[in-house]
Amino acid sequence: EEVQQIAKEKGEKCPTKVTNEVFRHAKLTGAGYINKP
Repeated sequence: EEVQQIAKEKGEKCPTKVTNEVFRHAKLTGAGYINKP
């Protein structure tokens, strides 16, 4: 759900770009709910 919110805020419709942004955000925030290679 958070991922969708971030994607909406970013206004990105590209799953790849959203994923990359989410991965970076997760690393910055130290989130562990995203552990996909």
